[in-house]
Amino acid sequence: MKNTQSVAELLNTVDVSYLTENEKYEAIARAERAEYIAESVAEGIQNIKNAVAKVKAVLTSSSAQHV
Repeated sequence: MKNTQSVAELLNTVDVSYLTENEKYEAIARAERAEYIAESVAEGIQNIKNAVAKVKAVLTSSSAQHV
C-alpha cells in the first residue's frame, strides 16, 4: 500500500516543541521542496522510459518490415 501523506503532513505529527515556529516552518518548507524535487526526478525518469520504449517500438517495427 502506498503512503499518500505528504512529508509536511508527516512532520506535523512529530514532536517539534523544541523548535521555534520559524524552524518548524523552515523544516516543512525544506521537506516540501525535497518532495517536489523527488517527484520531478521520478517523472523525468518515467518520461525517458516512455520515450525509449517508443523509439524501440519504432525501430523494431521498421527493422521487421525490411526482413
